[in-house]
Amino acid sequence: NVKEKESFTFSNDPIVCTIVKIITPIIIVFGVYVLFNGHISPGGGFSGGSVLGAGFILFAMAYGEDKAAKIITPKIIRVITICSLSFYCLAKSYSFFTGNVFNGIHSIITPGTPGDIVSGGLILPLNIAVGLVVCCTMYSFYMVFKRGRLD
Repeated sequence: NVKEKESFTFSNDPIVCTIVKIITPIIIVFGVYVLFNGHISPGGGFSGGSVLGAGFILFAMAYGEDKAAKIITPKIIRVITICSLSFYCLAKSYSFFTGNVFNGIHSIITPGTPGDIVSGGLILPLNIAVGLVVCCTMYSFYMVFKRGRLD
């Protein structure tokens, strides 16, 4: 009789699950903070998205990939990624065409007041779009490498 190799999962450990239940919302709130303040302080789209992705990966590690895949479905990941990339493309195209004073088209987006959360023109929405794409990509890579599939 050859004994089957038991695989260790964090979802069986009550201490890990309790700590993750406490710390995951804190990580996600911090990731949103980094995303929203990236244009006036260190941080931004990539770093905020990385923190958000790490929070979701931690959740998937502690509660199991099956439970995480039910909450963050491949369809949700696809929709968020496509919408974020489409917005990024449209916003950058708009700023490209309205940023030139020689073509006569003036932008309706104001640069805002320095230091305010809603300042910097398109930088804040672009940071959010980049952050969402980075978050979804990190989580997708984790799920693909861990399970061999996204769903």
